[in-house]
Amino acid sequence: MHVDTLPSLAGEYWRAFAHSKPGLAYGEAIPQHTLEVAATRVDAQALARYRQFVGSIEEFPLAYAYVLAQPAHFHLINQPDFPVRCVGLVHADNRIVRHADVDLAQPLALTVAVTGDRVRRRGREFNLRTLITQGGQTVIEMDSGTFTRVRGAPRDGGGAAEAPASVVTAGARITELRFAANFGRRYARVSGDYNPIHLAGWLARPFGFRRAIAHGVGSMARVDAELGRRAGTPTRELTVRFRRPVELPCQTALHQCAEHTDGYLLVDANGRELLSGTRR
Repeated sequence: MHVDTLPSLAGEYWRAFAHSKPGLAYGEAIPQHTLEVAATRVDAQALARYRQFVGSIEEFPLAYAYVLAQPAHFHLINQPDFPVRCVGLVHADNRIVRHADVDLAQPLALTVAVTGDRVRRRGREFNLRTLITQGGQTVIEMDSGTFTRVRGAPRDGGGAAEAPASVVTAGARITELRFAANFGRRYARVSGDYNPIHLAGWLARPFGFRRAIAHGVGSMARVDAELGRRAGTPTRELTVRFRRPVELPCQTALHQCAEHTDGYLLVDANGRELLSGTRR
């Protein structure tokens, strides 16, 4: 599938909520679709607002690659022959690699492909692989693990858990990060992602949440910006596994991993792991 320019994320959200889909049945595989976007450009003013909000000192924060790619992700999933809706999908993990610097003055092309299809407890997890190219060269590569529930899945088995048990432990505390009650609304303004579960408690409750929750990639971006300021070096590779929702407001602590210096953990006030990953 090919489109000339990136679709509107707001329009893709409307399509996601307005149209029903059958969903996956137990044992049914995810179709391996591909979407090519011929050209898009980085909006310098939008990028500046994003950098200011997350606190990044980088010209092009690596986490911003997800903001660029998200409309393409939604457009692919919203296709009539794709069996699941964007609504209800769970972003499980993310890996972003910078192969070359992005030239903000030049257009970018994107390719998004569904790769992998893993059976998980009560569902399936597939990967959205994104390649961002400039002048025919891959500048950023990204993998986004995405979980969907399936009809008829065994409640007590049928695959691995949605999030494998953590194999990292908290080392030295780096700093505290506070996510204010309006974090989701503010991140929505700089990312264009107005998913209602992030905006207000009364909007999140119909989806099973007690309070509004932070965008996973928004919390990832805050962590990356904090680590980047302390390291004084640009991020070349960023990974994250989302463990629990960050319920807003939330006081968190950012730790270095005890196992290796590239790793980090974000925990809540009770010491529960919210997300973990690596930054290089």
